[in-house]
Amino acid sequence: MDLIEYDMTVKKYFYPVLADKKERNTAKLDKEISSLQGRKNRIKEAYLKEIVDVEEFSKEYKEVDEKLNLIEQKRIEAIDLNKQTFSPQHLMADRDVEKEKLIRSNKFYDMLIAEWKSKTKEEKQEFISKFLESITVDKDKKGNYKLVNIKLRKTFIEAIYKLMQNGMFDMNIADENGKDVRTTIMMDKQELQDYIDKLNDYYEVSYYEIARLDETKKGYQKKYIIIDEINENGEKFFKLVELITDDKKFPQKKANRIVGAIRVKEREKVS
Repeated sequence: MDLIEYDMTVKKYFYPVLADKKERNTAKLDKEISSLQGRKNRIKEAYLKEIVDVEEFSKEYKEVDEKLNLIEQKRIEAIDLNKQTFSPQHLMADRDVEKEKLIRSNKFYDMLIAEWKSKTKEEKQEFISKFLESITVDKDKKGNYKLVNIKLRKTFIEAIYKLMQNGMFDMNIADENGKDVRTTIMMDKQELQDYIDKLNDYYEVSYYEIARLDETKKGYQKKYIIIDEINENGEKFFKLVELITDDKKFPQKKANRIVGAIRVKEREKVS
């Protein structure tokens, strides 16, 4: 499901960031992509409003997605990242808001399942091979299979590294209750400000510094970060960010990070 989410996110938001080829005229392609994205959004809205069932949604969604894939592949070949003026953090804010809406409507996991079930056996095999070089399993005496090792493809790792360099890579960390908390890593202060500025289009946004990982620690330190779902100001936890205060070289040779929490409130509706 993590790979399904990653694949959908890259197709919709991050192709320009991962592209590195020569720029040509993309106006016509952009118009076609916009049209298909609009159709996908209408299909999704119909599913969320329970106008169509999951089978009908999967069939039509797959048809549009296949057309979109072909056009977006052409667009990748026509983009030069160095000539782009978009903000990666603005794209990420749009992505996170859409995900938050799906999570709140309890449709996020269903959406990923529907995306997976819409694929044929051959398409599932092709999808897995796009990300994984090999999988090693072992069988015990009772006949149960145990995952021993997963080897990711080099191209997938390189794509992840590009996203990390742009402060766009999310991972999960555990809070004090063992709950996974979404965290963006390797974001610098300017990228954080760009992200918050765009997020402010949707919510009232606040940022709180939680910990400085580059400070010298003395005495007992708690192992986990405490995350309250709603704070005393009525602000809902949105995500953590791990700021890089020095440089963004990877892997980090020293701890120079700040962990902060982004919290949001719904904007008051004006009659």
